[in-house]
Order: sequence, then structure tokens, then C-alpha cells
Amino acid sequence: MMGWKRTIQQNKSMPGNDLRSSTMPRPSQRTCQPGVDKELFQVLQAEAAHLERKELELASQIRDLSEALVSVRSTLSRIRTRESECVKRISPAARLPDETLLAIFEEAVLSQDVQSRTRVESAISRVSLRWRRIALHTARLWTRVCVTPDADERDMQLHLLRSATLPLDVEVWGWWDYRDSFTRPHHFEHTLATVLPSASRWRRITIGASCDSLLTNLSFILRTVGSFDALQQVAFKAQQPGQMCPATLLMGKSAPNLRSIDVENIVLTARSPCLRHRDFNCFIGVTHLTLRLHEGDARALKTMTELQGFRALLSRTPSLVSLSLYGELVCVKSATNLDDEDNITLPRLQTLILHPNTVRPRYLRNLVAIVMAPDLRHFELVYPDSSIQGQVISDLLLNKGCEEPTPRFPLVERLVLHNAASITAAAAFIQAFPAVEHLTISGADVGIFNQPTWEVTGGSWRNIKRLTLRPFQRDHLTLVVDWLDAITSNGEVQAPLVQGPITDCPTILHLYEELKRYTQVELLDVVSN
Repeated sequence: MMGWKRTIQQNKSMPGNDLRSSTMPRPSQRTCQPGVDKELFQVLQAEAAHLERKELELASQIRDLSEALVSVRSTLSRIRTRESECVKRISPAARLPDETLLAIFEEAVLSQDVQSRTRVESAISRVSLRWRRIALHTARLWTRVCVTPDADERDMQLHLLRSATLPLDVEVWGWWDYRDSFTRPHHFEHTLATVLPSASRWRRITIGASCDSLLTNLSFILRTVGSFDALQQVAFKAQQPGQMCPATLLMGKSAPNLRSIDVENIVLTARSPCLRHRDFNCFIGVTHLTLRLHEGDARALKTMTELQGFRALLSRTPSLVSLSLYGELVCVKSATNLDDEDNITLPRLQTLILHPNTVRPRYLRNLVAIVMAPDLRHFELVYPDSSIQGQVISDLLLNKGCEEPTPRFPLVERLVLHNAASITAAAAFIQAFPAVEHLTISGADVGIFNQPTWEVTGGSWRNIKRLTLRPFQRDHLTLVVDWLDAITSNGEVQAPLVQGPITDCPTILHLYEELKRYTQVELLDVVSN
């Protein structure tokens, strides 16, 4: 026993005995490792072979599916082509040719509101591939450029790009309040600067609904841009009653090819700089002049033009062929004290349009008395709708210096009257315009066909080829029927074409049928000319 304990103590006292006993390899472990690796290798080899077969199988399926996809796509393309052909036969819009669609698009672009946030031409280009192709390949759809406070500069640049090199119609509109400049400093200048590089392409500029401070700024900017070689028309509309059109907006020498001026509330005197400065010799090419009075300035003297200023303006427009006056905007206090040299002679004038904004204008008779237009072909006198007949001017349409009164405007072929020809004045109108071929009348003026009137005039106006009737009373249409019966009874005169407003009134429809006994009848919308 004592020997055995000494042996254990000796083993404990010898360093490294435990380490050697714990690290000695076991014979069983060395013999088992190669077998495990072989089994793992065989498993991995089998799995790899399986995946290779699966890869080949999937690759084959991919080839089959690709071929099937190509076949399906080809079939789908043929079906869509046939479907499109069917749609064209079924859908009225799809059957429309490109030319008809384009005409509709153009009308939509021209009639859209200038302040519309979404432009019609841009919306059209997003409807379908066909509409987009038509829109993007038609440069004239993009020639209307609107400079408004809400206009997007990128959209304006896109319009300029898509309009190619065509002339542009620029509209500066809706800059109502100068205080907008405090919240968005220089916003007006930045927006306007987007279109100024294209100034040489501007064909028409329309300015309106803007405050005075921005109009002054605009006038200065436009005067410093350079030449507007393509500019043919300038239009201005006042924002409110009392606002006057800056004379500098007439463009002066900057627009050598200016042909039309249509402005509201412009005040001119003989001392107006625009009529004395040589820069405004460009008026020599103006052929159409339209002056308007804001509807709220019916009797505001501050928005009226003096006779001297009006005469000075007309003297600078020797090529004028059309003069339109809307509202009583020329102050002609007296025509009796004027000499013959004080008359306004317009040798080339062919159209004279007078639309007083009241049935009792103060200066209309004096103005008509001094206008001399020997080549006039179109005369229009339209008073507002009223139960009271408009002011009588028929006596001024005849020269009374001879034994027999002679017409002052004997060549007029088109005559437009509204609330202007009373029963007592009807005969004078017939004598004043013996060459009328197209007569447009409305309201009580239909009474011009009263039988006593024809007896007094000896049956004039037998050369009328077209008679346009605007809204009238049903009993007045009976006078037209009687007149047609009288002039066609002997077969010497051919009845004119009669155009009348669309109506659902049974009585008027019956009278239309009566008219068809004598002539052809066309029904028009009430706004048609």
C-alpha cells in the first residue's frame, strides 16, 4: 500500500505527465476520418450532378419559353393592329383624319382662357400617341405664348422650342396688383425675360388686366428690346374703368410692319408725344384701327380723345381701310363751326363701324358729319338693346346741297343696323345706301320693310343678295314676307338669300316656311354675322 501511494505521488510530482497523456492520439480517430470525407464527397458529387441536370432542364425550358414569347408577341401585335382598325371603324373620334383633328386642336388652342394653368396644347399631347404625334409635329399649335403670373417658365420655353421659327402671338395678362412684386420680387421681369429673346418673331402682342405700375415697366422694357420686325398687331384692354392705355405701347418705330391697332381707353390730344415724335411714323402702314371705351367709362371725359388728337392720329394712317369705334370716345363738340378743310378725309377707308354705348350719344352726329370716305363699302351702326330707338343720323348720310339729296357713301355694299332705323328714318337709310347687297338688321329695324317706306323710296334696295335677320319680333318677320312677295310678284327681281336665328318658336318657324316660298332660308346661331 505504501508503495502504491509513492508511485502516485511520483507521477504528480513529474511535470508534463498530464499534457502528454491528454494529447496522445487515439488509434480509432485516425482510422475513421478518411471514410467520412469520402462519404461527403460522394454526396456533394451527387447533388452537383442533380443540379447540372436541373440547369439543363431549365435552360431548355427557357429556350422553349423564349420561342413561345416571341410567338405570343407577334400574335399580340397582329391582334392589336386589327383591334386598332376595328376601333377606327367603331369610334367616331378615331375615324377622324389627322387634318380634321388638327383643325379641332387649333380651335381649342385659340379659344382657351389666357389664364388657364394647363395649356390645351400641352394636354392634347398627353392623350394618346396619335394625338401627341400630331401636336408635336404641328408647330402652329405652339405659337400662342401667355405671360401670366402663374405661367411656368419651362412651359413657355417649351412653347418657344416647339413653335420652331413661326410668328408668335404673345399675351401679357393678369398682372393685377403691384403688391405681388413684394412677395415675389422681379417675378414679372423674370417671366417676361423668358420670351424677350423671341421678340423678332412676335406677330401679335395683347396686353390687358394689368396694373399701371407694371404697364409702365412693360412699356420701358419693350422700348429697349430692339426691333419687332414681325409685329403686325397691338391690342390693349384696360384693367378697370379709368385706366388709360400708355401711348408708348403702340410700339413706335420699334414695329415697322405694324398693320393693326386695337386699344381701349387711349387718350390722345394734338400735343400727345406719340403724334408729334418722328418715332411714330410707323403708323403709315396701319390698315385697321379699333378704338374702344371701357364699359365703365361711358361718360368719363378723362378717357375721351380730343378731335385734334383723333384727326392727328388719322392723318398718320394714310393706308387706313377699317375704322371701328366702340363707345363714345371722340369728343366732337360741334360740326357746324368747322370748315371743309376741318373734315376728316379717309380716301382708302372701306369699313366704318360705329357702336355707341348709349342710345343718346353726345358727339356721334358731329363725328359722322365730318367723316369723308368716298370709297366706303361697309357701314355698321349698332346701338345697345333698348326699348328706345337709337339716335337718328340718317339725315347726315345724304348730301343736301343739291336739288336732289345724294348719298355720301354711295358704294356701300354691306350695311349692318341695330336699333338704328326707325320707321321715320327708314326711307333715308334706303336712299343713302342704294348699292347694298348684304343687309343685316335686327330689333325694330325690321320695320324698314314697311310698305309705306317702299312706296316713298320707289322700291329701292332691289340689289340685295343676302338678308341676315338677327333677334326680332315675330310680327316684324311678316313684313319681310310681304316685302318678298311684292318684289318677286312680277318676276323681275330675284329674292335674296334670307338668314335667320335658330328658334323653337312655332310662329317664327311657320313664317320661315312662308319665306321658303320665295327664297332659300338658312338658320344661323345668334352670334353669326
